[in-house]
Amino acid sequence: MHFDPAVAAQQAFAKARQLAELGDELAAAIEAEERFSSSAGGEASEAYRELVAIGGRHPEASYFLEFLVYATWCHLMDETVPEHFRRGVALCGQLLLRDPGDGSERFARLRAIEQSFRAGLGEKSEDVMGYGADTLKGGD
Repeated sequence: MHFDPAVAAQQAFAKARQLAELGDELAAAIEAEERFSSSAGGEASEAYRELVAIGGRHPEASYFLEFLVYATWCHLMDETVPEHFRRGVALCGQLLLRDPGDGSERFARLRAIEQSFRAGLGEKSEDVMGYGADTLKGGD
């Protein structure tokens, strides 16, 4: 990855706030994000779970879900467990389905971090799996 997931998380969260993606849950998300960003251990884990729960109630909140992708990566530094890698893959998958295919930096970052989550699980990215399988071989 050629970007800082912590910075990308803050940018996505700011965009989610700007677009009012969370409606009346914005205040709770801000409070949980502040606790998540400023603590470690049990307090950060609790705040992270609150953020994931908020995201679960707002599957249409594209930038908030993007924030959760990067927050999940950052949370792996405290809690390196397969559950977080799987959640990262699932969140990326949700967002990548919305990729307009315009080559945006946003979706390039999501594809890169999705590959990293998959690598943490010992998998290959769906972008990488099967690459070249239908490529003509020499002389074909």
